[in-house]
Amino acid sequence: MKTIVVAAGLALAAISATANAQEDPAPGRCFIEVPKLLAAPPTGIADLGAAIRALDEKLRPQVEEINRLKTALEKLQAESQSTTGYDENGEAVTASGASDEAEQQQRLSAELTAKQDQLKLDYDAQRQALVGPVQARVSQRAQVFATERGCTELKMARPPDLAALREAAARDVTGEFVAWYDGGST
Repeated sequence: MKTIVVAAGLALAAISATANAQEDPAPGRCFIEVPKLLAAPPTGIADLGAAIRALDEKLRPQVEEINRLKTALEKLQAESQSTTGYDENGEAVTASGASDEAEQQQRLSAELTAKQDQLKLDYDAQRQALVGPVQARVSQRAQVFATERGCTELKMARPPDLAALREAAARDVTGEFVAWYDGGST
């Protein structure tokens, strides 16, 4: 669940239409606190969380396979280290079959890298398919809200951004946004 909340927060941050919170304050600067928004998300934003959960579920088998390969590779590496001894000159001497173990480690390592690369590609594709449309809809609605409220900038603010935004006299519109979004405004 923590991963989903973080991913939802990152996805919401991606729809922000602002520059860095450290800039000079501008009239009409507004922000929405992502943690408050995720605590009681409006329907459309809850859809974003659901899309992120669907993405997680769809890719879970690949993640589990990668974790299985990592564990197998670590086990092989540990076994390989335990079968290495040293001769009277202090040079490493490996037991017979060490080349087979090294070959197996290389094969597992290559398979692990290939599966990790495939997961990255699949994640990007699935994120676009599952999360992209919902994210675009939320972003579009956030821009309509910003325009209606006279916000020249609307930042989806995470906790590290809040102090600077408040110091810059940016307006917290979280409650207004939730009420507006739940009210069915388009």
